[in-house]
Amino acid sequence: MIKFLKRLFSKETTNQPILPIKETRSLSKVEIEFIIDELVSKQAQLMDEMKSNKTINDADIEFNKLITSRLTNNLKYRIPFLDIELVYLNNVLKGKKTKSIQYKLFYQVKDTDSTEITDMVINKGYSFVPTVGYLKIG
Repeated sequence: MIKFLKRLFSKETTNQPILPIKETRSLSKVEIEFIIDELVSKQAQLMDEMKSNKTINDADIEFNKLITSRLTNNLKYRIPFLDIELVYLNNVLKGKKTKSIQYKLFYQVKDTDSTEITDMVINKGYSFVPTVGYLKIG
């Protein structure tokens, strides 16, 4: 709270938003640019780490591309974030390794099997993320 008040009344502008981000639509253009740059660089760094450890598959690459694209588009066009997206974004910006990220991309889930989708969302705690698939953090 003190940091926020100091920043609010100080004349110098900063490009770093105060973490955790709770609402993205109130961010300034400079903060959005900073977040996008950080997000893209940290996702690229993560991909490099995964490639060096040889723990990567096509689904991991696709997931990282899709989630990064979705978050950057939402920031650019000031589209409200889902709760799960905010958790993911804050963890990336803080540099934390999330407990575990589980995902199912759309092509991995059979459209005809509605019981699988219902089980994932209701019983297993997955959240629907448009253009990406289903995501669970923790």
